Amino acid sequence: MKFVIDSKYFLKNLKAISSVLSTSKNINILTCFILNITNGLLKIKASDFYLCIKITLKVVSTSNGKAAVPAKLLLEILTKLPEQPIKIQKINYNQIRIYFVKGNYDIGVLDHKLFPKHNQINNPKYCMLKKDTILKIINNTLFAVGNEELRPVMNGVCFNINKQTGSFVATNAKILAKYFINNLKTKDKIKFILPKKTLLILKKIVINNLQTKENQNQETNTYIKIQYNKYNTLFKFRNQVLISSLIKCEMPKYDSIIPTAKIKNKLIINVQYLLKSIKRINLFSNPKDNRINFSFSLKQNIIFAANNELTNKGLEELICEYSGENLEISFNSKDLIDVLSNFTCQDIEIKFKDKYTPAIIQPIFYLKKEQILRLIIPLT
Repeated sequence: MKFVIDSKYFLKNLKAISSVLSTSKNINILTCFILNITNGLLKIKASDFYLCIKITLKVVSTSNGKAAVPAKLLLEILTKLPEQPIKIQKINYNQIRIYFVKGNYDIGVLDHKLFPKHNQINNPKYCMLKKDTILKIINNTLFAVGNEELRPVMNGVCFNINKQTGSFVATNAKILAKYFINNLKTKDKIKFILPKKTLLILKKIVINNLQTKENQNQETNTYIKIQYNKYNTLFKFRNQVLISSLIKCEMPKYDSIIPTAKIKNKLIINVQYLLKSIKRINLFSNPKDNRINFSFSLKQNIIFAANNELTNKGLEELICEYSGENLEISFNSKDLIDVLSNFTCQDIEIKFKDKYTPAIIQPIFYLKKEQILRLIIPLT
């Protein structure tokens, strides 16, 4: 294995996939980059066993070969090295040498054959989604994903694509986020649950792709090809492939907790104004439950909190539009902030059936091709 590459270009691409690497020191091979030279192409892989990223770069090479290089050391070397062309050569079965202008470094490598295999997906179903659509799906659901060891279904986003429509849902049992779009063009019905880590890395890749000027001018590069079977899913970009294991659970029937009857109690308010008020009032709440309270009526609407242990109290009057019956309701402030922080609109409508039923939060204005819905469970 012998190739020449620009150090800054090499570092940039290694950093782009390094977040996949395992943080566990129990399996050393998963803390390595796999470098594979094949006919002038450098193929780099990183994995934590459940998730794998492959990236392909054009380089100047004189011989093919593979090496499993410790990622942390390689990244630190390239970070501290001034930008310049470097030559990397495998000098024996367990060592590579990095040549630069004024010296060279020898690095011990592992057996690349120990690296887990992530083969192409067998008998896949296919789907094509625009990159900005993928980004909207993640931004409108990821904040509601849970972290439950005993309930793994809470730890991901459910993709349910039915040819022209797509429904994307996440919940941690306290809040629920649902994003719906109806302008898709797919051949197959697709349903799977993607883990949170996969979504975070996918979001990073999509943002990097959208920011690349080269891609912005190419219509074919605005789409991501998705392959899927019951075990794995694959996202294919121009020079990158992301393969992820799926959460093998059935999503709860979330529609059953969404109130369907006509709701009379409605609040219309500016999102940022409400967020700032919640963050101020939260300073006076008890950190044990972060409870903040609302009192709504046709005469006055207030938000308040109290920490009786410290005799702290805070109250503010809200500038908003409220219609319906007099209502007092409480929420966990952190959950409410998570729900509200991810709106991009100016004004929202919050519907309250009563103080026990989940509140529905939606933008006042939204496009016909998409619907955004969020639920939050009140505190009792």
